[in-house]
Amino acid sequence: MTASTTPRRARRTWPQRLLMVLGVVLAFACFVAAKGLWEARTVLADLPRIRVASDVLAQAGNPGDPVNFLLIGVDSSEGLDDDDPVRAGRDIVSEANGRFLSDTILMVRLDPATGAASVMSIPRDLYVQVPGSTEYKINSTLLIGGVEKLIETIDANLEVPVNHFVMVDFAGFSSLVELVDGVPVYFPFPTRDVGSGLNIPDPGCWVLDGTNSLAYVRARSLEENIEGEWTPLAGPAPDLARIARQQEFMVLALEQALQLGASDAGRIREFVQVGAEAVVLDDRLTPGQLLDLAESFRSFDTDTLSTETLPVRPLFNDEGRYLGETLQVEAAEDLLRVFQGRADGVRPAEVQVVVGGVSTTGTERAVDQLVERGFDASMAETALDRSATTIRFSADRLADAVLLARYLELSPAFEAQAEEDSIALIIGPDFGGVRPLPRPESEVIERATDAASLARELVSATTTLAPATTDPGGSDDGTTAPATTDSATTTTADSSTSTVSDDLPTETPENTTIVRGRPPQGVTCFPLEQ
Repeated sequence: MTASTTPRRARRTWPQRLLMVLGVVLAFACFVAAKGLWEARTVLADLPRIRVASDVLAQAGNPGDPVNFLLIGVDSSEGLDDDDPVRAGRDIVSEANGRFLSDTILMVRLDPATGAASVMSIPRDLYVQVPGSTEYKINSTLLIGGVEKLIETIDANLEVPVNHFVMVDFAGFSSLVELVDGVPVYFPFPTRDVGSGLNIPDPGCWVLDGTNSLAYVRARSLEENIEGEWTPLAGPAPDLARIARQQEFMVLALEQALQLGASDAGRIREFVQVGAEAVVLDDRLTPGQLLDLAESFRSFDTDTLSTETLPVRPLFNDEGRYLGETLQVEAAEDLLRVFQGRADGVRPAEVQVVVGGVSTTGTERAVDQLVERGFDASMAETALDRSATTIRFSADRLADAVLLARYLELSPAFEAQAEEDSIALIIGPDFGGVRPLPRPESEVIERATDAASLARELVSATTTLAPATTDPGGSDDGTTAPATTDSATTTTADSSTSTVSDDLPTETPENTTIVRGRPPQGVTCFPLEQ
């Protein structure tokens, strides 16, 4: 099968938009920053599309269900200036006719209901069985049968469904980096890559513009000048080293875009316009779906982004020459389970919660809001009373309690009990309602885990321990066992749990690791002038 193209605008053909895929992350951040703009839906509706056969893309589930995006980076220099170093030595005629290899392949799984985002890099040199053909490197599938053949190959070899795909060209990537005022990258030594044109003359933190960022993420033969000698940085498998570098750059770029979009409202419209110029989508992805995803991840914490590389084993010939990679099937199983949908975390519909409180009206409103978010919520049969909004749960229902807490406007206290079959939400006077979308897991997981751990410790110590009673003010470590009439062992972690302040000095072990990529804290970054 060969993909047919239906661009919405005539001035650029879809091959000219095929990407350095990391730009897609910036483009997505632009859409996030653009939430609420009245013209956003119109701009998104005008994005260029690629039409594929109806049976190529996997059918998406219900709204709010996890979705898999295939992000394809194609090794095409179309759209760049004629004197751009990326175009040196290239077959420009073939590129103009749409003949090129994929440069980068990423799978991104987004779960709007839980706010989880996972990225899996697929090495471009991975040997796969191409359906209807023979064994090739996966980056050759676009030459064989276009984007449809790539999707079909991923499904056949990895059993990972693709719901949508997104692409950006080299020129679009450079424009997006320029729009966020460059991306800061730290280099411990002078660094170069002759093939990509990267040239970092001095060690330190440098803000890479669009051209230098492109050279950095495309580099396959990085060298560092250590004590006057140029030393190769990558190991025997340059594809894998480049993937690790791309993943880190992706996070750095996303942080930069989100920060700038949040602080400079006057540039939001420009974000949308440049993002629209940079990307091309499949014809099933609607503006409404894009805006819903942007809203779901508007407060996304990049620290929670899971980035992994598909486990592979480098292949070499008898002379030790690098040939490519082969899949490590057993090692890849857990990672593939995530993108196959077999490892999705707990979802609202799977969480049964009883809601109680002093105010019947407030309790009923909380039940209605939780049901709207997909939870299996009901009113408690007996009155429940706490001085602060509290989630009561058994230690083995930790994941359910954490998800429920993420949906509350104000962070709750936690009571972990040894013999609590259901989860109870006890509405206190501080209850602020239910959020439309979950907060980052990192904001609640520590206190919930502490409460669950204490409950398990008490159960292991004795099975006849009466309910513990403590001062409502709590202990110094922020965990308490409040007075209760329940028969089960109870421990709690309230919402005021103390943590080490960022403003206080803390002793950390000496770090002897050479830092590359993410700038160390406190380091000043300077624009790189060529």
